[in-house]
Amino acid sequence: MSVPFVPTIYEHGAALIGLTPSDVARSAELLVEGQLAAYERYRHPLVSVGLDIYNVEAEALGGIVDYPQDSSLPALRSPVIQTAADFETLRVPNPKSDGRMPLLLDACRRLKAALPAVISGTVTGPFTLAAILRGFEEFTIDMFDDPDFARRQLKFAAEVGFSFAAAYHEMGVNIAINESWITPPLCAPYLYRTFARPVEKDLIARLTAIGVPRVSLVCGGNTTAIAADMLTTGTSYIMADWGCDRHAILTLCEKQGTMLRASIPPGMVERGDEAELADAVRQVMADCGGYSNLVFGCGIVSYSTPPEHVLLLKRLIEEHSPS
Repeated sequence: MSVPFVPTIYEHGAALIGLTPSDVARSAELLVEGQLAAYERYRHPLVSVGLDIYNVEAEALGGIVDYPQDSSLPALRSPVIQTAADFETLRVPNPKSDGRMPLLLDACRRLKAALPAVISGTVTGPFTLAAILRGFEEFTIDMFDDPDFARRQLKFAAEVGFSFAAAYHEMGVNIAINESWITPPLCAPYLYRTFARPVEKDLIARLTAIGVPRVSLVCGGNTTAIAADMLTTGTSYIMADWGCDRHAILTLCEKQGTMLRASIPPGMVERGDEAELADAVRQVMADCGGYSNLVFGCGIVSYSTPPEHVLLLKRLIEEHSPS
């Protein structure tokens, strides 16, 4: 049986239907259309719904997002929390009415009804959201100079995440906490253990308490130094990106039965060189192909990646999976 192939389709879905990321990011109907177009081609068993996923909560909290009319991604114009006084004005947004949060919920609802795949709603992790709202440099300074303020920001960000995740859970879709900014060297491992891990663990425990069966904690980059700590949060799924020590992370996942997503660089898929892709696939399979809870990823498929390159990777995974 082939190792499941789970490409992450965000802006690539917009390309498949001939539209810009900004067009699709603001329409539940177009988000669904792009995801359906991707599923029709790739038949991937896990569909992660979103586009500019790290802007959604910030925008609902009053951040201004610029929507370019070319193939580049929407972007938050500036941090929301310029001063401590700004933080005091923030309130947890209502996922059913504020910003684009209802749009994402609606898209998940439609895709769950339309596809046999597992549908996953995306939530910005507490550390990443706090850093986005404050600005990464300022938030890092807060952790050193005013750790109590940093923890208040993290607690608030976790409340935002819990509210959004609970709304996804109501419609029966899976939940992925996306925490890209915890990866070293962006965040030193001791800062992760001191600040991020406690709020992630509490968030996942609260979600488990309301009946969420599985919560993914997704972070790219070289997370080898923090993988053991990530697995103490209660997550059911982590990623070993292309720069990681896959053997080390696999060993940790085996002890707990945690699902492991082994990924290769998305730029490699965009290039589409068959020999290069085949070598990468063989290496992943040599590292962890025998693990029963393995899925194969390739990061976020870019807007400019030709669909035939994604299909080539899928074929190579099927050919090189353990028999």
